[in-house]
Parts: sequence; C-alpha cells; structure tokens
Amino acid sequence: MKSDQNRSVSVYSFVLKTYIQYLYLSKISKRILSKENYENKRISFLKAKGLETKTLFFQLGGVYIKIGQFVSNLFHILPEEFLWELQDLQDKIPPREFNEIDKRWQLGFGKPMDQIFASLDTNAYASASTAQVHIGIFQNKKVAIKTLYPGIEETAKSDLKTISKVIWLVDRFVVRISAKEVVDQLQTMIHSELDLRSELKNLKLLKQMFALEKDFYIPNPIDELCGRHTLVTEFVEGKKIYELESEPMFTKRNPNLDKLIKAYILMIFDYRFFHADPHPGNLIFMETGELCLIDFGAVQSISEEETQILERILVGAMRKDYHLVSESLYELGAVTDSLTKEELTQIVKYSLEKLNRILADTNHFRNLSLDTLRPGDDLRFLKEIQVSLKRLLSSLKLPPNFLSLHRVLALLLGNFSFLDPTRSMIEYAEKPFSQIVLKGSSFKRLWKDEGEEFLTSLFSLPRELNDFLYKWNRGEFTAKEDHKQEELKLKEIFTFGTLGSLFFFFGMYYAEKLWKEPSIIFYILSGLCFWSLAKSSLSYWKQK
Repeated sequence: MKSDQNRSVSVYSFVLKTYIQYLYLSKISKRILSKENYENKRISFLKAKGLETKTLFFQLGGVYIKIGQFVSNLFHILPEEFLWELQDLQDKIPPREFNEIDKRWQLGFGKPMDQIFASLDTNAYASASTAQVHIGIFQNKKVAIKTLYPGIEETAKSDLKTISKVIWLVDRFVVRISAKEVVDQLQTMIHSELDLRSELKNLKLLKQMFALEKDFYIPNPIDELCGRHTLVTEFVEGKKIYELESEPMFTKRNPNLDKLIKAYILMIFDYRFFHADPHPGNLIFMETGELCLIDFGAVQSISEEETQILERILVGAMRKDYHLVSESLYELGAVTDSLTKEELTQIVKYSLEKLNRILADTNHFRNLSLDTLRPGDDLRFLKEIQVSLKRLLSSLKLPPNFLSLHRVLALLLGNFSFLDPTRSMIEYAEKPFSQIVLKGSSFKRLWKDEGEEFLTSLFSLPRELNDFLYKWNRGEFTAKEDHKQEELKLKEIFTFGTLGSLFFFFGMYYAEKLWKEPSIIFYILSGLCFWSLAKSSLSYWKQK
C-alpha cells in the first residue's frame, strides 16, 4: 500500500488532471469535432476515466472505496459509461491475504480462527472498504465473519485529512457545499464504522424496530464472537440489486422497490433511526420475499423536531404550498437570512414546478441528460429574480445529520433508476408515505397545527349573518316584517347549502388521500349542515 504522502499526491494529481481533461473535452473538442465524433470521444473519455477512477480507488482502498461506492450508484445523474466501470467497487474489492485477517482476529480472541469455527473458507466472501468477510460454520450454523483490516484506523485518519482538503478546495473555488458540515459528518460516519461494537449496537436496535414488520429481516448476531475489530452474524442467502432483473417498460411496479421505499419511510419518519448506506451490496432480497439489510456501520438518527419539519416540507410540496416549504427550510436551518423569504419562495415554486414537469415529461429516469435537466433555464430564472448563483449557494447550509439523508436519497434514486427506470421514486413513495406518515401521530400533530386554524377561518362568516345564526339557534330572533324574515330564511338556506357542499368536498378529498381523521370530521359536519338545510327549507316552504 502506498505511503500516506504518496496517497495524498495521487489524489490531488488525479483531481487536477481530470478537471483539465474535462475542460478540454467540453470547451475545445466539442467545438472543433463533428457531433458524431465528439459523442464517440465523450463516451471513450467517460469509460477511460471510470476505469482510471476504479483502479485508483482500489489502490488506495479504505475511505476511497466508500466514496467510490457512493458515486457508483448515481445512475440518475452521472453517465452510465462512467458508472458501469465503477460497479466492481460495490463487492469486488481485491481481498487481503487471509493471514493478515487472522492476525487481526487473534488480537481480540487470542487464538486463530480455525480453532473457533468448525469449518472456515479462507477465501474472502466479500471485501469491503474497511473490513473483509469470510464464511464459516459455528455451532452448526453458517455465519458471516467480518474483520477489520490491519492498520485501517491509521490509514483512514490520514485519508480523511486529504479528503477534507479536497472538499475545502471545492467549497472555496468551485461550488459551495457546506464543507465543514460535510467533513464533520464524513468523519463521524467513518469513525463509527471503525468500531464494530457500534455496528453491533445499531444492528440490534434496527432488529428490534423491525420486529413486527414481516417484509424485512435483520440478521441475528453471534454475541460471543463480536468485539471492536470483529462482527459475526448468521449468513443470509439472497440476491443483490444488480442480480435482479429490471422491470420492462410500462409493466407493473417492482415489488422489491415497494419494500425498499417502505423500509426507509419507516426508518426516517417512524423510527427516526435509519440505515445510511443503502448501496446495492448492502441490500439482499431473500427467496422468502423479505428485504434483508446488512452492514450497519453507517447509521444516523434524526430528531422528532427535524422529522416534523421534513414532513411539513413534503406535505407543502404535495399541496403546492410554497410558503410552507420556505418557512420549513428556514426553520430547519437549511437557508440563511442572506436570501429573503420572497426570493426563497420564488425559487421553491420554480423548483417544484420544474420537478413536476420533469416527472410528467420523462419516461426514463436513468442517466437524465442535460436536455432534460436544462440548467440554462435555472440560470435565466435566477437572473430574472435578481439572485446570483453565488449568493444562492452561499445562503444554503447543510443542516446537521442531513448529509446522511442526502446520501441515502442519492443511493435510493440510483437503485430505483436501475430496477425501474420508467417510474420515479416519488411514484413509489406516495402510498406508503400517506399510509405510514400522514395517518400516524405525526399527521395528528399536523392536523392539530393546521386543521383547527382552517376550520376557524372557515366559520368566520360576515358579522350580520353570524349574529343571525346565533340568535336563530337560541330562538331569540323575531322579525317585524314578513319579507325580512323571508330574506333571512333564504340566507340561512344558502349558508347551510354552501357549507354542506364544502364540507362534503373536503371529506371526499381527505378520504382519497387515506387521511381518516379529517375525512370523518368533514363528513359529520357536512351531514349536520345538510340536515339543517332540510329543516330550514321545510320551514320556509310552510311559511310560503
């Protein structure tokens, strides 16, 4: 393995070389070559760069493998020609020699592995970014034996310094990415993965949370064989994402993706504790139909307050309530005061409307092209509202814990665009989000915050009509003239008819959304109004 200094030099030179090559391709070659020749050159460049990236990350190992796994799944953004060269980073990492792994094992248990396991395969079953997995038999059970690489802690510490400097340079000279928050969360994630006792704790916690969910499975650990450097669990048979067949166009929804999105909605909005590394190597679809999650080194918790704000953002987007989305983003701390509320609301409205257009006009969500994304339109829009791109980026701030959420979203989008490129992840998420989030206690809080205010404003009638209804209900109203009494009867009929129709409409609306509580309330109110309407109409007919 390269020395720490050579590893850093390799990274810096690779980043600089790639940037110069890309500028030459996009700024010069594109202008002097024919469209066909440029396209061929672009594809060749992407394949070569993907292969070069994979080779470098394999040589460096450790943290760089983890970054490569993340990048290799961004099918919805990056070109396929580049990404396919990186797929080996998922589960084909060159293994270390078995005697290195065995020496690390003996540090914790004082004796070699073959004296503990009845049967042991010295060939690596899987090689990860920080550890290696072997298969053995323990107490007549097939088990997966995960052991950290020797010296990985020191190597990771050095690599994180280099990566932090690269992120700082990007944040300072290329695009604002909240460098400090990104680096802090990356360091927290890597340090957690280098202590397998934390992974054991995370595994047990998620296993407890999913205990009543029949569609999901968490492996059972072998506690007596788990420690700081080792983690042993039962071995789970199944298929990874890329071993499954993607859905043909315009066929039924993929049941595996239904399970995957449900798992993450449960973890984020219900458990508020989620698996933060859903790359294909960590998702196993069992023959029994269950989705099994493995590798719990990267997990993240989210507070109840953050979950509520996230819910309001999503509900605001669903309702096209751009002000609610803007207010929630400020409350979350994702936007600084350098961007006014009016400017942010305009940007939110533009972004959501553009997203809706993309969802409506796109029938293939894998490797979205620039023609689909049309970044030039975004720049023109910002110019129209007099917000520079620099000011926009400087006003955005990544909230604590949300780097992991962003990473999860990116990886999930990649998984979805591979298995079912003809449907968006939003289409898969709508039903479970309504069933799990909007019907749960979190929705009751939302209804308490917004529903009561809505009902109050709905009952705010003109003063004279309000006075009339109050006196009429108490039996205090007396009219001196027949025609005035007739006029008030007509107002009464009109009011109850209008309110009854309005309440009935909202009852149907919430029933379609599967929101039980408000639907029942509106149907009851509608029934009372129509009963009052019938009573008033009968009274008016008798009077006539």
